[in-house]
Amino acid sequence: MAKQIYYLHSCNEWKEYSSMRLLFIGTSQLKLKMKISKEIEEGNMEYKSVTTRCAYVDGEFKLVDKENTPKEQAKLFRQDWKTETRDIIKSELKYGDFDYTYNNEEM
Repeated sequence: MAKQIYYLHSCNEWKEYSSMRLLFIGTSQLKLKMKISKEIEEGNMEYKSVTTRCAYVDGEFKLVDKENTPKEQAKLFRQDWKTETRDIIKSELKYGDFDYTYNNEEM
């Protein structure tokens, strides 16, 4: 039976292949999530660095942009990991790219 093998690369903002550097490879999805979360907390990657929320300002409700700290970004990442698709998470992740393959499979 083929096993899933997860991998993580650091990269530039545009996820160009020439900028990718392998950071993680393994069979544990949990360890992949922990590694990405750690990279976000250390400031090496970004995840939803700015979020928009509704706030009450000057007597009315307005949309306000909030800059998230690396710890807040990592928390948002871990929450989304449970509910969002891989494609959505990958689109929000900056300076990193992850995916999986199967052992003995050509890439």
